[in-house]
Amino acid sequence: MKQNLRWAAPLALAAAWPLAGQAMDKGEQNGIAYVTGGVGQDESAAIRGMKDYSLRVLAAAKSGEYVADVRVAIRDSGGKDVLSVTTQGPYLLARLAPGDYRIDAEYGSARQSRQVRVPASGRAEVSFYF
Repeated sequence: MKQNLRWAAPLALAAAWPLAGQAMDKGEQNGIAYVTGGVGQDESAAIRGMKDYSLRVLAAAKSGEYVADVRVAIRDSGGKDVLSVTTQGPYLLARLAPGDYRIDAEYGSARQSRQVRVPASGRAEVSFYF
């Protein structure tokens, strides 16, 4: 029995290894800091707790299940591209300047757009259901 337990921890670690690549993606593009992810309870809670981003985008199926690999493009009121990312989970947080933006989201062959006003304080929230 002791012999079998010796292999339990390495086997558990090996089984979890593929999930290690599912970590949140943090980056900056055109001076805009962003985070995308939210796979799993811990990561989802961590993203929901990040309050210093002015925009939160949520992507889900119409059934309510969260989705990832959503292509998101954000343009300012002048039509200039400010952020273009593919989500690594259901959430995208971005630190945008106050103002009006258009958000285009594409999941598979489905495309949707939303207009959003990012406030000077607080956060704008937008949801896409595909």
